[in-house]
Amino acid sequence: MVGIVVVSHSTLLAQGVVELATQMTQGKANIAIAAGVDDPENPIGTDAIAVMAAIEQVCDDDGVVVLMDLGSALLSTEMALELLDPELVEKVSLIAAPIVEGTMAASVAAAAGLTREVVIAEASSALDVKKAHLGETVDGPQDLLGRDDKDNSNLTLLTSPQNSDGLTLSVEWQVQNPHGLHARPAATIVGTLAIFDADLALFKGDQQANAKSLNSIAKLGVRCGEVIRLQANGAMAQQAVDAFTQLANDHFGEAAQVGSMLVGEGTFGKQGGDSQEETLVLSPVNVAPEGALAGISVSDGVAIAPAAIFSVAMPAVPMREFVGASAEMLTLKNAIAQVQQDLTSEAVGPHGAIFEAHGLMLADPEIISALEQIVAKNVTSERAWLTVMEALAAQYAAAESQYMREREADIWDITRRVMIVLTGDKGSALTLTDPVVLFARDLMPSDVASLDKSKVVAICLSEGGKTSHSAILARAMGIPALVKTKGCLEQVHAGDTVILDGFAGHLWFAPPTDIEQALELKRQQWRDDIENSAANAQAPAITKAGSAISVLANIGGPNDVEQALACGAEGVGLFRTEFLFQQSDVLPSEEEQYQVYRDIAAAFGDKPVTIRSLDVGGDKPLTAYPMPAEDNPFLGQRGVRLCLAHPELFATQLRAILRAHAEQPNIQLMIPMIATVDEVQQVKALLVQQCAQLGLNDTGLAVGIMIEVPAAVFNAEALAKEVDFFSIGTNDLTQYVMAADRGNSAIAELVDYFQPAVISAIAHTCDVANKAGISVSMCGEMAGDTKATETLLSLGLSKFSASAALLPELKAMIRRS
Repeated sequence: MVGIVVVSHSTLLAQGVVELATQMTQGKANIAIAAGVDDPENPIGTDAIAVMAAIEQVCDDDGVVVLMDLGSALLSTEMALELLDPELVEKVSLIAAPIVEGTMAASVAAAAGLTREVVIAEASSALDVKKAHLGETVDGPQDLLGRDDKDNSNLTLLTSPQNSDGLTLSVEWQVQNPHGLHARPAATIVGTLAIFDADLALFKGDQQANAKSLNSIAKLGVRCGEVIRLQANGAMAQQAVDAFTQLANDHFGEAAQVGSMLVGEGTFGKQGGDSQEETLVLSPVNVAPEGALAGISVSDGVAIAPAAIFSVAMPAVPMREFVGASAEMLTLKNAIAQVQQDLTSEAVGPHGAIFEAHGLMLADPEIISALEQIVAKNVTSERAWLTVMEALAAQYAAAESQYMREREADIWDITRRVMIVLTGDKGSALTLTDPVVLFARDLMPSDVASLDKSKVVAICLSEGGKTSHSAILARAMGIPALVKTKGCLEQVHAGDTVILDGFAGHLWFAPPTDIEQALELKRQQWRDDIENSAANAQAPAITKAGSAISVLANIGGPNDVEQALACGAEGVGLFRTEFLFQQSDVLPSEEEQYQVYRDIAAAFGDKPVTIRSLDVGGDKPLTAYPMPAEDNPFLGQRGVRLCLAHPELFATQLRAILRAHAEQPNIQLMIPMIATVDEVQQVKALLVQQCAQLGLNDTGLAVGIMIEVPAAVFNAEALAKEVDFFSIGTNDLTQYVMAADRGNSAIAELVDYFQPAVISAIAHTCDVANKAGISVSMCGEMAGDTKATETLLSLGLSKFSASAALLPELKAMIRRS
């Protein structure tokens, strides 16, 4: 990042300027002050030595830009350059920009990661907005961003390849910020969009500005209520539009100031032609054409099939006598424990995070406390359970956050699962013999996970939500789905042929012939795309530029191997070993672990198999190895911390891995939750000890680490010298960078791996790994998200590891990139 140095005669003035710049950039700019002199009687002045120290403090390979007062400030700065190393001097630029406005503009450009030349240009034209507002002539030269200050209507965008599909994307938004797009929102836009490799122009009517330039945006003078439009073209146009959309929904960082104004009054859209932009503006409320119902699309695709109505009732509370508080509570605890065990086994599958979250909900100690209070009133276990969970579901349903309201379905899911164990009543199952579009009021995640994909070709719900776990499962399974399709259950009858368009969010009953034909073509194109991806699953993933990218699978055990290979996995990027430890009340022996590791590695031949050492503790307890509860488990003994604290547990696993590696050299070891070099060195020392015990020489076992703790990002240079590879775990990295518990639905909007801070952490990790000559992969959820693929490739990621079902489309996306 370009460093900024502010040189002033007055310490107070410099501190005030830097405070403004820090607010503008949320502290992201690298700024130093060299101001005043150390003389209480006469504090006004400058010191060349202080200037030299400030330059050295913020200088890196991107260089430094220095802004100064007149007089001795300029002379002291020039003297400081004479004292500096000549190689450092080449990286320093002194500019005549105004110290207040220039520092603001330079800091925003620098914080956005722009080059020194662009930072200088931004600072140098910082007064243009004020001049234009006051009617003064702006006669500066054309700057490095391609803006012609004499004619702001003629914007030449940065050179960039066309969007991969040849379209120009655009998105519109009605600004609700009370003061319009003033300096801080404009700085937020620049900081968010500067990382994307795309031509980005911001329009207000006929006026246009470069969306990567603070000064250019400021010249638009956007006020509250005015509509702006972002136009994007280039390799990362879609990612830029998505990031802008998210930013706009947060009112460019001023959601609190907007207050009670309607969020989302803006309209969004994207379309395009071969040479001219063609914007289709969509209302935020999906309005269905005649003959169709509108819903919210949660999974793309088109399906044509008869309707089937799905309804599962909660098991009834049996009429029986109360048998005593102790016996009733024992029954409850046993039923909860059985469901917990089922959830633990489901939590290692491809969609395990959802069922892991259900397990955490079920483990809430307040549930047991509430049950004990009700059972003490001579209430049977079944009635007590339903009473407590109905109250909990009502709390979620009444929550202010939409995301939190959508968790109500998760509460009902675990409620029903425990009730089934308590009563033995599983209800009547829906038997399907032919493909159908499944209709329901809502579906529980366990319902979706158990669906026969060959028979359920689409899902249409009258309720539900876009962020519900049922929706997430439907997307992961590739089933087209709509939620909140009001009136669908009243208008459909079992056996009616319907057409569900998951792309447009429409449910058709009897469309006109021309529309029906168009929908059939749309469905066929969608199926062809899926089949092409599947047919090419075994082919390598090579970008258009000729770069071969490794695509691997995340697996949870032997049962995942067959699907991973069938979907084109080029190895295993993450083998979660937790299933060995969580499926039993007894710890797995060295021999049991060795056989599993060996057999899985053998199934992949010479393809790499990355075994992650035990990643439990804190929020993921081990029944077979109980540990004290922690006040803040996410910041406690997790992963490598727990293993190093309990070497007897860790050593057994390391010996099993070393033995398996002696037979299957494609095995490599990955350590989770690493934060310091010392932790890596302790693991390596333990490996040496276990080699000696086994009578093995240096085995050549590759050892890598997961980058999921911010400290690992900051320590990346030192860590790269100790390990053979990095693997970025975006799920934990996101929650730790954003200080947002990914299990807390109230702050779900923060747990987003597209957050600029998370992207910066990923970019730094990739840069360090590539410079150090070690491979860098990603095994978190982001790796399988094709909306993120081009961004990750541009950051230097060379390996992707995701759930097996996602690999064919992931490979196809890489080939299109």
